[in-house]
Amino acid sequence: MISRIPLRLVRSLKPLNMTTVCAPFCSQIEKVNKAGQKLVKIVEKELKYEKTNYVPDESALEFVQKAGFQLVDSEGDHEVTLEKKVGDIKVIVQFQSRQPNSEQQEEDEVEQQKKQKETEEEQEEENQTSDYADFTVYLQKNNGQILCYECTTSQGEINVNMVSLVKDLEAHKKIPRFERGLQDYQGPEFMTLDEKLQMTLVEYLRGYGINDELGAFVEHYSLDKEERLYIQWLDQLTTFLKN
Repeated sequence: MISRIPLRLVRSLKPLNMTTVCAPFCSQIEKVNKAGQKLVKIVEKELKYEKTNYVPDESALEFVQKAGFQLVDSEGDHEVTLEKKVGDIKVIVQFQSRQPNSEQQEEDEVEQQKKQKETEEEQEEENQTSDYADFTVYLQKNNGQILCYECTTSQGEINVNMVSLVKDLEAHKKIPRFERGLQDYQGPEFMTLDEKLQMTLVEYLRGYGINDELGAFVEHYSLDKEERLYIQWLDQLTTFLKN
């Protein structure tokens, strides 16, 4: 049975005031349109500035050719890969785009350098900079065996963080860097190894062209990649706002 509204309630109901309902909605649309127009102008100004000031660095491509690498850099993908063959070993260097330090970070670093301690240990800690880039090196044999180096480069100086043996290259690439080694044992932290073993492992890596020059390239190109992705994002945002 369909319930009925009691007559006393029907009498108390007031007719819908369409003007009252529409007014706030129309006002909201006007506010959105006004904000959208303002946003378009700001985004277009930012896009113009970035495109005008962006200059491709030809020296980066010169390094790739000089070092004998093949550069794999897909548009819209934040991953960058370098590949080459050294004897029967396939050398794969993989890194991602990264954002530059903020002005506040740079100011903090300058202030930090002014407050260096007297002892060598404290000075070394103070001199460390947050402006660094992570990258991974895979040394793959023809029989499928893979040796992996997790590295960091700062101001052109490469530091090895971990050396591990990898079974599945593609599966390992998909694991976030900070999660690698959490499920399976993939080797100790590099700094805990015997000093002589550390030096020999680094020398072995350098034999495949993973040197400070490559570290400087990774630092520079990761920022360049971020800049190009940012310009692409601004372009797509402009299209969304205007269409």
